[in-house]
Amino acid sequence: MADLWRRVPRLSALLMFEAAARHLSFTLAARELQVTQAAVSQQVRALEKELGIVLFERLHRGLILTARGTRLYRSVAMALEHIASTSDDLRTVTEAESTTIGVTLAFASFWLISRLPDFRARHPDIDLRVVASDRGIEKIVDQVDAAIAWGHPPWAGFSATLLRQGEAFPVCSPDYLRDRPKPTRVEQLLGETLLFIDDDRPGHADWRLFFAEHGVKLPPATAHIKMNSLPLLLQAASEGQGIALGYGLLTDDLIARGTLVRPLAASIRTSRSYYVLLSERRSSREASAFRDWLLAQCTPGVLAMTEPSQSAPADRAHRADRRRAY
Repeated sequence: MADLWRRVPRLSALLMFEAAARHLSFTLAARELQVTQAAVSQQVRALEKELGIVLFERLHRGLILTARGTRLYRSVAMALEHIASTSDDLRTVTEAESTTIGVTLAFASFWLISRLPDFRARHPDIDLRVVASDRGIEKIVDQVDAAIAWGHPPWAGFSATLLRQGEAFPVCSPDYLRDRPKPTRVEQLLGETLLFIDDDRPGHADWRLFFAEHGVKLPPATAHIKMNSLPLLLQAASEGQGIALGYGLLTDDLIARGTLVRPLAASIRTSRSYYVLLSERRSSREASAFRDWLLAQCTPGVLAMTEPSQSAPADRAHRADRRRAY
């Protein structure tokens, strides 16, 4: 690619050749390009000489492309159109203020997407790009201006502001409870179909941690279901396939709509929480606007935390989960 300047003919000659080939007329090409007919003819002849071929059959009343001229015209027209289209796209991006947001797939699906119209209404001048990934913020650090992360500070290269402290609790669909007695004690959950997230990373809040922090021993799984995706797990719970662990903020909308319910009030605090991150290298007014909007959206949830009486083992759960966190 380094020797393109040697291999590619002059752009001015290609532009005049493309116009002449499209109109099959040096005169019409000159009129379009606002140059003289002689200038177009001269550039085309120079191009023919450089390539060592004849591009046009010159007739008394016009031009006809030769076979080689037709081949070159198709290539030049496609290349110039691609350059023009890309240039138009870049001009559009330059004119619109934009920011790129990194989120997990679950957070995007269950919380963010439904609220984006509100952000667009409040900030119509900001072009928002959402990058959803479960690989971790460190994998997309160079792509994003801001992010919503589930974990605990610090994140290298980002400033972090708390959105919601971590809390995990049982959730299921109303249909699941319809034909069975509603549990009132944690140990009664052992007789239910439990939906597990198949994630053995240290610090993950799962059913084993939940039961341990409530002083209940979890026997070997018999009627349990495992899934490697949190969106799939919550979908299964929503369809009445069992009871899953839900998380504060993430399941707010599902619970508010009645898609999921909490079969009992017990919960645990986790070492991980939801944070909004701002890149220290890609800071911008747009990213700050998104952070401020996000904090305003989450303010009621920050204040409406589970009461200690509903989560007696909360402090012990927090300390235990913290030891397992990564």
